[in-house]
Amino acid sequence: MSKWPKRVTVIDVTPRDGLQDAKGTLRTEEKIRLVGELYRAGVPEVEVTSFVSPRWVPRLADAEAVAQAVRHHPGNIGLIPNRKGYDRAVQAGIRAVTFVVSASPRHQEDNLRMPLERSLEELRQIAEAAGSARRGADGAGTDGTRTDGAGTGSPAPRLQTGPVPGLDPGAGRPVLRGAISCAFGSPYPEEDIRPETVAWVAEALAACGVAEIGLADTVGVGTPERVASVIDAVRSALPRMPLVLHLHDRWGLALANVTVALERGVTRFETALGGLGGCPFAPNAPGNLDTETFVGWMNRMGIETGIDLAALAETRTWLLQTLRASAEADVRSAP
Repeated sequence: MSKWPKRVTVIDVTPRDGLQDAKGTLRTEEKIRLVGELYRAGVPEVEVTSFVSPRWVPRLADAEAVAQAVRHHPGNIGLIPNRKGYDRAVQAGIRAVTFVVSASPRHQEDNLRMPLERSLEELRQIAEAAGSARRGADGAGTDGTRTDGAGTGSPAPRLQTGPVPGLDPGAGRPVLRGAISCAFGSPYPEEDIRPETVAWVAEALAACGVAEIGLADTVGVGTPERVASVIDAVRSALPRMPLVLHLHDRWGLALANVTVALERGVTRFETALGGLGGCPFAPNAPGNLDTETFVGWMNRMGIETGIDLAALAETRTWLLQTLRASAEADVRSAP
């Protein structure tokens, strides 16, 4: 019996992570086209935008316009940093939201402008507003209550084990996802992000009722050993929580890290066309794992993605040409 899964899910983050720090910009109608082309290529879930302050990420100031234009797609995801972002996402008709925190205290402050404790309080408010404040999402005893002192004694919920697209059928609200930036290392040399720290943050997210948790290698410093240790620590704390891996590829180790994750049962991966992306608030953050590279690697391993690689290549060519033309126009118009 193969140790590999039969199928994995690709979540393409190009319209959000890929564009927020790219050279060149897309007009709103071009972003809408990009989302549509990704779906036509067979990508099942797309992070279409981020509901952050336009002052901090001006390239995504058209979040509502993009989200509303593509709201008929069932796999739309929007990133949110706080309650205000959640409310904007709901109004725009987004299907799932990713609430992001950081395992790095300094990056947490730089990226989110608040300490982790305040972010978690915002998440609790969001979970209550969404009707999904499912305390004790994992780490439960045999009677369904917490045994680690971190929860409230509420029964553990039924967690989704497959893809998480679409609205919660009973709530009419976006599916609530969690994500941990800097899960495999900090952009700041003085910080040491330990696996048990990441596991603790994951437990805090789970206690707020998230449906799944993303582990992000924000600055691309993850190694197979490091990725294995973090996933193992989180799995030990939350054995039933679905995990998502979000890799940036500084040293060419992203595919090796994917292999380690596959061996540990991770089947959901976030990628971006052309290896675009990077966090504006993490110094020297490299680009994301390339969607084409990932899909090609899965094809060679005999793992299904449902994605048309040729269609993906056409979309990548159009996207990079459009960004290049925009960047060149910016240079020509500079004083």
